[in-house]
This record gives sequence, structure tokens and C-alpha cells, in this order.
Amino acid sequence: MQQTRSYVAGAHGCPVGNRVVPARPVFGGRRLTLCARASTTESADARVNRVVPIPDGPAQQTQQAAQAIEAAWRDGVRLQRVELLLPLIGATDLDDWPGGIRQQFKAAQPMVESILRTVKQTEGLQGPLAANIWDQGDAVGAWTGKNLACVLFPTAATLGKLTELVNSPGAPGLVLIVNPQWETRGNLVSDFGFGSRKAEAERFIASFQPTYCLRQLRVYGDSMRLLKAHPNRWQVHRVTRGTALECIATREEAPSYAEIEGLLRDRPDSMMNKSIFDRIRTEFTFNQDSLKQQP
Repeated sequence: MQQTRSYVAGAHGCPVGNRVVPARPVFGGRRLTLCARASTTESADARVNRVVPIPDGPAQQTQQAAQAIEAAWRDGVRLQRVELLLPLIGATDLDDWPGGIRQQFKAAQPMVESILRTVKQTEGLQGPLAANIWDQGDAVGAWTGKNLACVLFPTAATLGKLTELVNSPGAPGLVLIVNPQWETRGNLVSDFGFGSRKAEAERFIASFQPTYCLRQLRVYGDSMRLLKAHPNRWQVHRVTRGTALECIATREEAPSYAEIEGLLRDRPDSMMNKSIFDRIRTEFTFNQDSLKQQP
């Protein structure tokens, strides 16, 4: 379930190696540039280890995503995977997308089109884009052009079209997939079947490099955010003091749920280390607040 809220960064910063990178204030007024492009004099190590703020709302998230996509494109990444945190439309944390994937499409479409308007201004990616629906039932949308293409909510059923788009003669120089809907783990038979067919599909999917991702999750009552914005590492942020975010770790690869549990277990103030009664009280308050939210 996905939702966007406003937060202010914590003051503790984010540990990188044996040092702590101070966290910058997040969206403390309009003067802040969301994710400033790196200067030509900044070292590659400094760029990779920069603490990227959690975006405040869809507009700032799309700006951040577009900058990450452009940075990856300049680094030679032709196939990119993007995961957006969608603003809730007519739903709360306890009523997750009553309109299903089509409702999510309504939330995602303006964000994707905003990203594409920015990205297509990059040298080598210019040109008109044609919008099409690849699958009406699963709300799979595609924007395709000579130099740039993007597929929103691709599924296993549309993998053939995606493969053709990527491998055809004269294929676009940059292909984005946004919030793919396939599942490759957790089942005896994945969305791609089994055996050689599954292996081939998963090799193709793995060729799309994650360049931007924003996720939210709750772990034993703690609200967490995962953020990846190329070329920076994966960052683990924890909501603290109700309206603040603290970056508690960075990783080269996307951290697993178990890794996040381990990070919280080492923090005495985390909900994981509270009594069961404290956790129940916190979840009750969280659920009550969710019911009060306006669509």
C-alpha cells in the first residue's frame, strides 16, 4: 500500500562506512532544491554517498526520479526500473486502493508524464512520445518514441511486447519500466511459469537496473522509507518523533525485510524493542489516524 506524506529529516544523519553524513533539512520551505545535480568538481564518492532527502509529495518525487534517471542515462544505463510511491486516491492505510490497479493508474499517470516531460529534454532523448494502452484490464500503459520509451505497470502477460520493444531494430536508447506488477518470488510457480521459460524471463527482467525507488513499510510498528536515487546507495529511513525522518543505514543493494529488522533491533528506541502493550497502543493510534485521513 502506498501513500505520500510530509516529513522533516532528522538531525542524526546517515551512516556511511565509518562516518556519519549529516542529513540535510527536507523541504523546510521552497528554497530547498530537492536533489541538486552534482557539480562537476564533486568527487564520485561524494555523489554516491550523498544523503538524499525523502521527497515531500508527488511533484518533488517526480523531480527527484527524473534527476536519477538522467544521471543513470549519462552513466550508460539504457534499461532502467523505477518504483514510485503513489499518492492515495479515495483510500486510506486501512482501505487500500478500492478501485484496484485502474485507480492506481490514475494516480501514477500524471507522475509518469511529468517525469517523461523532464527526461525527454535531455540531449539524445528528445522527440515526441506516443501513448498507448497495452492491456486495458491490467492498466498497462506505454509511452514510446524514437529515443525514449516507458511502460507503466508491465505484467507477465505484456513481457513479450516489452521484450520486442527493447530488442527490436532501432529500439529506443532509454527504456523505463515503472512499478512492474509481476511476481518472481514467494511462489512455487512464479508469474513466468517455471523451468527455462522462467529463467529466461527473469534474466530479461534483471537487465533493468533500479535507478529510482521509493517504498514505505511498517516493521513492528515503526514506519520506514527505502530510497534509491542513482548514483546514491539504497538508504533506510525511519520515521521518528512523529514528523521526522532519520537515515539509519545505507546499502549497496536493496535491503531485505530481515536486514531492516536487524537495524531496528539494534536501536533501543525502536518499536521492536518496546513491550507488546506499547506496540498495540502505537498501532491503534496509527489506525485511528488513518481512518481520519481525507482521500
